Amino acid sequence: MLRIVGHIESLLLRNDCVIIPRFGGFVLREVPASFEEKGALFCPPHKEISFNTNLRHTDGLLAESYMQVYDVDYGNASEMLERDVEALEKCLREEKCLDCGKIGSFRLGDEGQLIFTPGESALWNASFYGLETYHFPKLAPLPAEKPEMWVEMRKPEKDVIYIPVNRRLLRVVAGAAAACALFFLVSTPVKEVNPAAYTASFVPREMMAVSMMRTDAPKEETVDLAKAETTGELKDEPVMEEPKEAVPEAKPVEKAEVAKAPEVKTAPAVKQKMFHIIIASFPNEQQADEYISTVDRQVCTGVDKITRDGKCRVYAARFDNREEAERYQAALRKHEKYKDAWLFISR
Repeated sequence: MLRIVGHIESLLLRNDCVIIPRFGGFVLREVPASFEEKGALFCPPHKEISFNTNLRHTDGLLAESYMQVYDVDYGNASEMLERDVEALEKCLREEKCLDCGKIGSFRLGDEGQLIFTPGESALWNASFYGLETYHFPKLAPLPAEKPEMWVEMRKPEKDVIYIPVNRRLLRVVAGAAAACALFFLVSTPVKEVNPAAYTASFVPREMMAVSMMRTDAPKEETVDLAKAETTGELKDEPVMEEPKEAVPEAKPVEKAEVAKAPEVKTAPAVKQKMFHIIIASFPNEQQADEYISTVDRQVCTGVDKITRDGKCRVYAARFDNREEAERYQAALRKHEKYKDAWLFISR
């Protein structure tokens, strides 16, 4: 192998382009990472070497390499480089091919053209060490699942349902029901209750006395007609009827209604409009206060600020009458400093 090939390999490790004077130049090109869809392959980034016959000028890299390796000056290094280039061209003409080691190989075509075949070497890919091509196949689509037919098996229903019951609890419930029934059966009859014990005082005492007299009246005696006919002692006797006393009807007691005082509704206060003569607007109160300190108090007698909608506005005066505000605005605009004063209405 020629001496010049070793210098070219060494220089390509540090440079992307090395030129052989009057012959051509080797160029390293970086290829980015790619994906081959056909083979489902991910290819890492790498460098490819190519040869360009149009690069024939002297870049000085080979001459400098000769100077460092052989410890000669630039003139001697250039002469050594020219002799090596001539030997390279002579070998290529005689053998029609030239092996350049890890860089690749040259051959002459049928028409005398120079053909370069790059070598498959990882020497130029030291910066991409560890990155390899890997296969990543696509996932096959899952087949659609067919709905399965589920047949629900029901157990035959029974005619008899068994409910577990605690016997002790059942006896307690039965005893409580019997006690309630006995209490309602043996309760005090209503007839024997004293009416005065459950009558409210709303009933007049005269009605209570009459009702008591009716209950205590003697019962009429009945005579057996059959017995009277046999004895012949039946006599017509006048029956004395007791005069009935007129009982005054009880009038319902009317409850006196208390007249409610009429509610006094207070009308909502109507906010009065105020007319402000604005001379400046600022985004915050600090800037507004600084501006107020510079205002002439003799011209703007009622200078102050008002904040609305996130803006702080400085007004020269304010009025509750629109006509007065407009007159003051016209007078204020005569001053050059306040010629842009405008009217702002607020509540």
